[in-house]
Amino acid sequence: MIVTYVRSSSYNNYDYCQMQYFITYVLGYRSDSGRRAEQGTMVHKVMECLAALKKYQQENPKARILKIVDDAIGEVKVGKKKLYEDEFIEELAERSYESYKKDSPNTWQPRHFKEVMDGCWLFLRHNDGQFDPRERNIYFTEPHFDIAIEEDWAKFDYEINGERVEGRLAIKGTIDLVTLVNEDTIEVIDWKTGRRLNWATMEEKTYDKLWNDPQLLLYFYAMSKLYPQFPNRIMSIFFSKDKDGKYDPRPYSMPFSKEDEPRFLEMLKNQVEKIRRNINPSMLDPTHRNFKCKTLCHFCKNKFNSGDSDNMCKTVYNSLRTDGYDKTVAKYTRDGHNIGYYEAPG
Repeated sequence: MIVTYVRSSSYNNYDYCQMQYFITYVLGYRSDSGRRAEQGTMVHKVMECLAALKKYQQENPKARILKIVDDAIGEVKVGKKKLYEDEFIEELAERSYESYKKDSPNTWQPRHFKEVMDGCWLFLRHNDGQFDPRERNIYFTEPHFDIAIEEDWAKFDYEINGERVEGRLAIKGTIDLVTLVNEDTIEVIDWKTGRRLNWATMEEKTYDKLWNDPQLLLYFYAMSKLYPQFPNRIMSIFFSKDKDGKYDPRPYSMPFSKEDEPRFLEMLKNQVEKIRRNINPSMLDPTHRNFKCKTLCHFCKNKFNSGDSDNMCKTVYNSLRTDGYDKTVAKYTRDGHNIGYYEAPG
C-alpha cells in the first residue's frame, strides 16, 4: 500500500483493521464521528480554551480581561477572577457543546450535555487540579507537527496515476497541550475521553503497555524535533474511563529518555514496511458479524451508492480480489483525493 506519512491514528488503525486503513488512508474516505467521539471533541475544546486563556494571562500579566479567538466557538472573553469560577466552565462547555452539535448528524438530549460537563470536571478536579490547564505554566496549545524522517528506509518512490511521487515518510499530528515544568523539562498532556482500551487487541492499556504505545512514542519523538532545547520530555496521558467505559480517571506519566528515540524509529520502520508490502488488505471480519464491524465501522454501515448490493468494505474487498490493487485504487479513490496525502486531525 501507499504510505507517505504516519499519524498515531493511522498507525493504530492498521492494526485494528487493514481494510479500514486502506479505505481511509489510501482511498481517502472519512468516517462519520459517533456521538461519543463528538462529546470528546467538546470536552477537548474546553481544555484547549482554558489553556489558551491561561497562556494569554501569562503573556499579559497586567490585563484585567483575558481574550482569545477560537476557530470553533469564536471570541472568548473573561475576567481574571472569573476564569477560575465554576460558572465560567459551564458557560464555556455550553458554547462548545452548541458549536459542535449544530452540524452534527447525531441526536442530542440534555443528558449528553451533562456527560460533557462530567468529562470536563473529571479532568479539571482530579488530584486537586493537577491537570487543570489554569494551574499549569502553558508553553504551547494544540501544536501541529509534520516532520520528515531522515532515515534511508523512510524514502519513498511511487507511481500514482502515471505520475512519479518521491519524498520521505513524515509523522504528522496534533498534541493537546505542552506545559513547562522547568527550564529543562516540558510535559505533554493528552486527554482521553474514551476507554482505556486497545481496540485492536481488546486489552486494557496498562503502564507496561503504554511504555510501548506508538502514539506516546510518536509524540515524544516529535517533541524532540519541535523543541530540541528541552532535554527532558514527560508524556502524560489521562484516561477518563476504564476499559469497560466506566468513569475511572487515571493519568499515566511516561518519562521516556533519548534512548527511546531509536526504539520508536525501529517500531515505525517495521510498521511502515509491513503496510508497504500489503497490497491485499484483509477485513477485520469477512462476515461482518463482529460487533466492531456492525457498530463501529462507517464502511460496514454505508454503501458507495444506494443501489449497491454490498457495503463499502465488502465492495472494496471483492474488487481487490477480482481486479487487483491498482485497478481498485483507480476505481474507488474518492474524487478530489490526492492519493497518499489524506488530511485529517491527528
